[in-house]
Amino acid sequence: MIASLVVAAAATLIPAPDDWRRESFDFPLQFAPGIPYHGTEYLRFNPEWDKFADEAGFSYVVLWDVKAVPVEPPDIEDHLEVYFNGLMGNVARARNLDSPAKSVVAAHPMAALRDWEQGFGVEIRTFNGFSKGEPLLLYGEVTQRNCGKERMQIFFALSKSRRDKPIWNSLRKVRGATSCQAAA
Repeated sequence: MIASLVVAAAATLIPAPDDWRRESFDFPLQFAPGIPYHGTEYLRFNPEWDKFADEAGFSYVVLWDVKAVPVEPPDIEDHLEVYFNGLMGNVARARNLDSPAKSVVAAHPMAALRDWEQGFGVEIRTFNGFSKGEPLLLYGEVTQRNCGKERMQIFFALSKSRRDKPIWNSLRKVRGATSCQAAA
């Protein structure tokens, strides 16, 4: 019953196509407990996500629906570094891969988007713990908004493809349809 409510909440908040895989996790995130939020992380994975050599490989969206706190570009960089160091490190250990150098994130302000209060372009230099541990450069758009006084959402659109490639039309469409209404 609870699992079906979580899936319904993810579908409501992030209305990606039905063939996009869904996951969700509560904060603090097990692999990144240093990210200081309270709430839920919702993920939707493009069906080609695990085809790492393809243009749509490693393309997905993440929504942090959390208690409201101020967010600045250095926070985004710090949180994404903690996130990818923890995620890729845990996956690499589970797959008996060596963990290469730490993830490095650069964020820069992006033009404001409709329905979002601030936005950042990001580049994430990490490694692919889901494959062979090879270097991975992800491009991203991170947007943030308040949902009333108590909640905020941070939306991450991420891909190994540059932001001018066709996969970004899908990622941006999902962001545009993402709801600020409270999860069930």
